[in-house]
Amino acid sequence: MRPHRVINYTSILQVLAEKGCPFCVFLKNYQAALMQEPAQKGVMRLCNFHTWGLAATQNPMTAAQLFLTLLSHSSEEGNSSSCDICLLLRLEEERRVREFVSCLDQRHVLAWLRAQGVLCLSHGSRVKSGANPATAALIDTVIHRNRDKLIKELSQLLEKYDPNPVNWGTLGRVAEYLASQRGLQP
Repeated sequence: MRPHRVINYTSILQVLAEKGCPFCVFLKNYQAALMQEPAQKGVMRLCNFHTWGLAATQNPMTAAQLFLTLLSHSSEEGNSSSCDICLLLRLEEERRVREFVSCLDQRHVLAWLRAQGVLCLSHGSRVKSGANPATAALIDTVIHRNRDKLIKELSQLLEKYDPNPVNWGTLGRVAEYLASQRGLQP
């Protein structure tokens, strides 16, 4: 996990103009905020991923303080299998899915879905489950449109191999589509 400039989003609707799945963008930002100031949220248990992410944070003093606290309170059993950051991410994700579903009747949200909406499979299926049948069909269209675009990009890459890794960004977009952004889903 590399350092990330945190933006203080207050609504999922604020990230609709960003590239990629708005839930992934929002949650990645939220996770970065938790990693940069874990004490503010009472973080005391970390999974492997978030322990290493904290070690790579932009604020080494914050990381050192939390690690000192964790070392002072650790038992011989090791860390618990539950992670406070993972728990906070799941709760925030549920909150943002509910927020988005409650906004599905707004014209600008529907226009975004029709024109450029991108949802990863995980978040698309969560939103779809809370939507009315007509909007659920629109979300299916968004998911399929994104999948078809990725299939086309991958096919082009395979047909015309280019050893320059810059041109292989499609692989990351496919991974996000299939499994959300790195570090968000266990």
